[in-house]
Amino acid sequence: MRTLRVFLLITAAIAGLRAQSADQPLTNADIESMLAGGLPETTILFKIEDAVDRGMVDLDASTRALIALKEKGAGERVLNQVLWAEPFKAAWQERMADLQQKEEEERAAPGFPDRGGVYIRRSSEWIPMSSFLIWLPVHTATAWMQRAREYSVPAGHGDSALQIAESQPSFYVRVPGPGDNWQTVRATSRNGQRQLRLASRDGFGPNESITPRQAGDVQNVAMTHVAGSIFALRPDAALGPGVYVLCSDVQGGPGLKLCYNFDIRP
Repeated sequence: MRTLRVFLLITAAIAGLRAQSADQPLTNADIESMLAGGLPETTILFKIEDAVDRGMVDLDASTRALIALKEKGAGERVLNQVLWAEPFKAAWQERMADLQQKEEEERAAPGFPDRGGVYIRRSSEWIPMSSFLIWLPVHTATAWMQRAREYSVPAGHGDSALQIAESQPSFYVRVPGPGDNWQTVRATSRNGQRQLRLASRDGFGPNESITPRQAGDVQNVAMTHVAGSIFALRPDAALGPGVYVLCSDVQGGPGLKLCYNFDIRP
């Protein structure tokens, strides 16, 4: 009967500790409190293992911290358990960093989607932009073999579903860093076809880049950090009414561009 009573007390103590620290990591201060409360060593060991299993560890195994625990009554097994568990606090720190980033993003851009892509904000809604890929060397090579100074790149059909009134709209994207090269390119619309009319260089190569047909057809886009992994994209200059694409280089594919359609309406 006494054994059962002790077992029930220990079980209740563990349940209480779990409920008390359900959203907090286990720290050295918690172990000191358990030692001061006279909890059995096996209970403290179980508590440390349980915290590791749940990724809720923020223990300090430095020499000074271990001495402090020993002075509070920690035995060899508890001290060794702290040494074993201390490296697992990286998971907790990573979780807290992710949570902090999410909170910063929510404050700066409420409701911004986790899914990749480029978006524009309308009232409280994030509108995704339709995208397509182009590989410039293919079109440039065709123009060069035909001795043509200009060439066309297909950019979809009809008007874009995204009609924008601002001359310098802001687009939003998740990217790993501000190193991507973004540009807006003026397109044309003829017979229901959207096209990029670009000028050809002398010859062609794998690193072919967008060459404007006329001055002003291509505008650089400034990228600014909003919060976390969210960045804003804004053309350097005002865009007149017309048909446009927003393009970025695709890593690992020379001359490969990922582009998004939009129209600037009068």
